Amino acid sequence: MFFVAACTLTSTALAAVTTDATDSASPSATSSSAPALNTTTGGDTTASSGTFTFKDKYPAAGSVPVPKPEWVAALDQNAIAKAPVYSANGDAGPKQEGKDDTWCDWTFTLCTRPTDIVACPKGQWGLTYDDGPTQFSPKLYDYLDSINQKATLFMIGGQVLQYPDLVLRAFKAGHELAIHTFSHSYLTTQSTESIVGELKWTEQAIFEVTGVHPKLFRPPYGDIDDRVRDIAKQLGFTPVIWNHDTDDWMLGEDKSFQAGWIDANVTAWANEAATASDGGISLEHDLYQGTVDAAIRVLPILKKSYDVKPVGACSGWTSVYKEATNVNASASASSVAPSSSSTQQQQQSASSNGGASASAAAAGAGESHASAANKQIVGTALSGLIVLAAAALF
Repeated sequence: MFFVAACTLTSTALAAVTTDATDSASPSATSSSAPALNTTTGGDTTASSGTFTFKDKYPAAGSVPVPKPEWVAALDQNAIAKAPVYSANGDAGPKQEGKDDTWCDWTFTLCTRPTDIVACPKGQWGLTYDDGPTQFSPKLYDYLDSINQKATLFMIGGQVLQYPDLVLRAFKAGHELAIHTFSHSYLTTQSTESIVGELKWTEQAIFEVTGVHPKLFRPPYGDIDDRVRDIAKQLGFTPVIWNHDTDDWMLGEDKSFQAGWIDANVTAWANEAATASDGGISLEHDLYQGTVDAAIRVLPILKKSYDVKPVGACSGWTSVYKEATNVNASASASSVAPSSSSTQQQQQSASSNGGASASAAAAGAGESHASAANKQIVGTALSGLIVLAAAALF
């Protein structure tokens, strides 16, 4: 079984970031242009953007980066799970080998470990945005500032190089900055060395801009297994997944996807708040104008039913940075340890059954990523129609 991991960011989709704001509510999924990243910052030159100049010499933005030798040398290879490096299957993600999920692979079976952050406590909602910063991020930042709302921002290293001024703005505003890798690739298809490069180069870029080292990271597409977890743990990073997908990423994948379905999904989640056993962590993006517009529309819906806050805050972390104290003064301070959730237990149960019980979420044996995504669209559409029909009755 192959589960369709969301948070898609293909080269085609990322290229749509540079489209005109008036047209980006429905980004083209057929463009063949290159990713809209600052490719001039790579190689053997220092990177600069706006008023900020990076001192380190970074890999080309958008590339799978080669790590510094000392980063790899610091790893204890014996403490890393011997999971295979999966073959890449293009935009469809890693190609599963065998039927058993020995290594707790989220992509295949939704399996998580207790060390993964998947949900917030009941009544709380972890607000996250992936793939920034982009040219559309300022509109989202402006809105969050206007309502004094903080979020966790999972940033791509190549985007940090292009928009360091936005990184600094977000940090000063009190948002939690976190890592979303350097090139937004499927981590289970990468070597140990490449995974180190993906995480550490992004950390280094954020550190140069802000002076802090993030502890939270989100694997692109949710693609993580025990090998990736072990590498990240040794580097000082904690994975954050999600338990509610807005499907906003579909705005850049399929022109038939309707933005109103996002609103319907969020409305349904808000209506379930009183009976839900756990709180939520949502998957959203500041990648397109359309996703930012949707984020602004739906946040008030969530805030009526949940205590919305950054992931680190809802997990009880006193600091989301490796520094001894949280220099981000507006972040929540609490001594409560990160809690496990029934969502995690359900996902682990699915994995322990050899992936068989994960079939409800899987697209089917041998099914392509594209056809599975189409099923997800249909399901989202039905959800939207149900909510809209209910609204019409009342």
